Amino acid sequence: MSTISFDLETLYEQIFGGKLYQIPPNSAKDPKEEPKIIQRTASKQYVLLEKYLNREIWLPTRLAELNIEDYKRSEFYLPYCAVKISGKKTIVKTPLAERQGTVKELYSIDDYSINLKGFFIDHKNRLFPEEDLDVLRQVFEVRGSFAIDNALINIMFGKEVKVVMESFELPEVEGGRKHVRPYNIQLETDSIFTLEV
Repeated sequence: MSTISFDLETLYEQIFGGKLYQIPPNSAKDPKEEPKIIQRTASKQYVLLEKYLNREIWLPTRLAELNIEDYKRSEFYLPYCAVKISGKKTIVKTPLAERQGTVKELYSIDDYSINLKGFFIDHKNRLFPEEDLDVLRQVFEVRGSFAIDNALINIMFGKEVKVVMESFELPEVEGGRKHVRPYNIQLETDSIFTLEV
């Protein structure tokens, strides 16, 4: 069997259009010297550019507390994953006579959207990642919420956050990489409410 070599970062850029950040090796510079990571404006020193601005980085993610029949584990691990979190508010804007702008009244905070992009890879047999794709389908068909564990998500929401899978996409792959399959998963946070009668 022939071995096909490919660069995962290049494949990510081809499929999703973004570029992952690669952590540079340690340099032999003086540790007291501050690296030129941030560009600021000349007069008021506002931040113009940061080193990690718009950079995506692999952020392993674990979907837990899954109630799937015939699945041996209660969690699903996604090692090659980039995470995007977005939030939105509904705001009522009321214009008033003889006043500049509008009066804004917070109506509600919508659910947070979490987007996971990455790859299923069969390192062991170098075959089509059939088991991962089957579990993804079963997670999508779960009729309830489940837990998610990830460094960024834990910072934003804490470890008690629950999510539901709203949609997923398996983009096409061109070439001979049959043991690598990209995915794009859309999740939404699920708030827990206690009703009192």
